[in-house]
Amino acid sequence: MSSASITTTAGPLDVQSIVSQLMSVEQQPLTDSQNKVATYKTDLSDMGQISSALSALQTSVSSLSSGAFLQTYKASSSDSTIAAVSTSSGGIAGTYQLNVSKLAQARQLVFDQNSSGQPITSASTALSGVPASLTFSVAGTSTTVNLNNGGSGGESLQNISDAINAANAGVNASIVQYNGNYSLVIASANSGSANAFSVTSGGSDSGNTSGNTLAGLQQSSTAASESFAASDALLTVNGVNVSSSSNILTGVISGASVTLEKAGQVSIGMTQDTSGIASSLQGFVDAYNKVHSTVNSAFTGDMKGDDSLLSIQDQLSGVLQTPEAGVNAATSYAYLSQIGISLQKDGTLALDQTAFNKALTSNPSAVANLFGNSSSTGFADRFNSAINNLLGPTGIVVTKQNDLNQSITDETSHQTEIQTNLDALRASYLQQYTTLNATLAQMQQSTSNLAGLLA
Repeated sequence: MSSASITTTAGPLDVQSIVSQLMSVEQQPLTDSQNKVATYKTDLSDMGQISSALSALQTSVSSLSSGAFLQTYKASSSDSTIAAVSTSSGGIAGTYQLNVSKLAQARQLVFDQNSSGQPITSASTALSGVPASLTFSVAGTSTTVNLNNGGSGGESLQNISDAINAANAGVNASIVQYNGNYSLVIASANSGSANAFSVTSGGSDSGNTSGNTLAGLQQSSTAASESFAASDALLTVNGVNVSSSSNILTGVISGASVTLEKAGQVSIGMTQDTSGIASSLQGFVDAYNKVHSTVNSAFTGDMKGDDSLLSIQDQLSGVLQTPEAGVNAATSYAYLSQIGISLQKDGTLALDQTAFNKALTSNPSAVANLFGNSSSTGFADRFNSAINNLLGPTGIVVTKQNDLNQSITDETSHQTEIQTNLDALRASYLQQYTTLNATLAQMQQSTSNLAGLLA
């Protein structure tokens, strides 16, 4: 008989209450199983946090292994209105005296008259004498710019400007309005003499700033004075002559980008950025301590005494306590503790920046070798290898996660079996106590009837 067909008829017994109390006892195995799953899920969450902390530590040590972080420099300019400076990567400490005599400049031609030599009073009115096309030559490459209407229909100043810009010919066009008159400005997209443009068709090009025509346009004396010839930046760096087609110099001072603003003398200083280096080191220390605290929290919590956590701690501390291979600690740096990164009593790392700066100044190559080298025996190299093993497909972390997931799956299946048995047992209890209740009800009725007859 299914539980759905069972009814609890009126009688002296509270069948539902009795069955409920009986089932609360029978329910205990299911509750125990549910508690196990909750614990497994907590452990799985703990392992996920440990995995994330290890990944963060690996990212940190990866940035240290090349030693590039030790080549962090900061730059300063004595006068940023003459030359501004920013750092890239690498560099050489020193002071660089710049004497800027000339800035790089793009060729620019200004046209402010029509073919009749009259001012242009509208940017949208068709001009006469406009050819069918223009040809610009830039750095050995020629580009033909087709004009929509050619000489027959006439082109406006705006049409010419739009066509030049759409052609990507290595030149840019713009229209300037002043006192009701319009000028067409043509300029090389890039500065420097090598990027100067020339007009080889659709006008005449004197190669200078005046005496030029373009698409039925001419230059007044004002336009000629507003035009520029292409030129390279000229300067000396510590007395060495330097020329550049750009005002942004990236290969003159190692590790720095210098932007020239105007002519003049300026001093550029490159010094080692100890604060930047300290930030990288502190990032590594913090990442290691995060792994330590995360593992320790799990070890003292639901995963108390877990062997996998002990193994993670042992492997990481083992890297710290193993000296650099082939290095004599008496004459060079073989341990991180010798350069100010030491293991504390509580298992965490601490950075002594003063001690590190002293070590770096004393023997920079030994410090760099301690983090990473061609033999991959540096501390950063070995941390990276250890973490790869921990997080790999057969590593401790993934293996533990797989075991926990399997335990959750198995226990969930077990709960389904327990629930099926509980449902059957509840139905059986309901049937038994309902039948008993009905029997007792009949006995009560018979007793009552007998009492009535006796009375």
